[in-house]
Amino acid sequence: MKKIIVFVAAFATTIFMSIGVSAADAPFKLTLDGVTLQWADEFSGNELNNQYWTPQLGDGYAYGGNNLIGWGNREKQNYKAENVFVSDGTMKIVAKYEPTTYMNRKYNWTSARIASNNSSVAKVGLGYVEARIKIPSSVGIWPAFWMLGDNGKVWPANGEIDIMEAFNTRPTLQSTIHYPSWTGTDVYAFAYTNSYDKTQWHTFGCYRDGSQIAFYIDRTLLKSYSTSDLTTSAAAGKRSVLNENYYVLFNVACGGNLAGGTPPTDPNWSATMEVDYVRYYRMKTADELVADSKKDSQPTTQAPTKVSKPAKAKISKIKNIKRKKIKLTFKKIKNVKGYQVRWCDNKKFRGYEQKNTRKTNLTLKGLDKNTKYYVKVRAYRVSGKTKIYGAWSGVKKVTVKK
Repeated sequence: MKKIIVFVAAFATTIFMSIGVSAADAPFKLTLDGVTLQWADEFSGNELNNQYWTPQLGDGYAYGGNNLIGWGNREKQNYKAENVFVSDGTMKIVAKYEPTTYMNRKYNWTSARIASNNSSVAKVGLGYVEARIKIPSSVGIWPAFWMLGDNGKVWPANGEIDIMEAFNTRPTLQSTIHYPSWTGTDVYAFAYTNSYDKTQWHTFGCYRDGSQIAFYIDRTLLKSYSTSDLTTSAAAGKRSVLNENYYVLFNVACGGNLAGGTPPTDPNWSATMEVDYVRYYRMKTADELVADSKKDSQPTTQAPTKVSKPAKAKISKIKNIKRKKIKLTFKKIKNVKGYQVRWCDNKKFRGYEQKNTRKTNLTLKGLDKNTKYYVKVRAYRVSGKTKIYGAWSGVKKVTVKK
């Protein structure tokens, strides 16, 4: 996104995912161990978490004087706190036509921009950061999920990592790295794809391990780069700044260098970016990995109890309810630990989503209107560290109409 120059000087829950890499610029391979959840915002309340996020207001002047009017990108909106809010399990940033005045300058559009730069918790070091986002498509907008370096230096010496940028009505999704040349000017490299419907829900992720940086869309690798300093070629510069600590930003710009124009001046015009969650997984320390290894190597003191497969699950009721949700109920199965629900917008379940629950009912959120969804469920029991799954239920389908 670029380029605001902001002058700013745990809990941990283990998950079974890590990311490893071989040679420079080689694809990353997702494996099943080695990272731990450092912090997350699931946007499950009814207001923005002020321990994580600070709205950045106005036209950039308050953050860098005349040199930053337009936020360094020739943006044409006035950012307001009222244009970001949390409801129904997602955070929304709304850009709209709303003539306003800021510092005696007139603007036709308002939007919002939030950052974790003032948070002592929501910072991102080495590891993996991911957000699930639904992006609007409209003339003249520039939505982004990105990070700026937290080393206190002036851009580009602090580095910038644009995990997701989208532009205007183009189908393009783009990821970009910015770092300083040896003389202090901006150097950048980017990767893009047009193979996704950007208006649907997607996850966008970035992994860094101190030698590589990789960008993911729906956990599929888009592009990886070495983060070693470069002394030759047009890309020469201090790329190692990409290994430092960063903070997170979300915004929807109106106009600007990459927006391809300006939004409509229709009083009814608006464009909303929704964020379901943002999560940061740090890599486990060497001591944590050793402790895990010792725990796994402990001898079993008693013979494991044989656990039988649960009975086949059955969905008893499924329907679309207001606010683009699906409510389903399934029959209770005796002596099970829980149920796994899987849903997708295609009957082959490619790109599915799933959730575990101990209850016999579940409400699926963040769905797309006028879309048919396929849903199935299975029960599971637990034997040691292993889940024993029963057969999938029959697939039920329902169309989200409201």
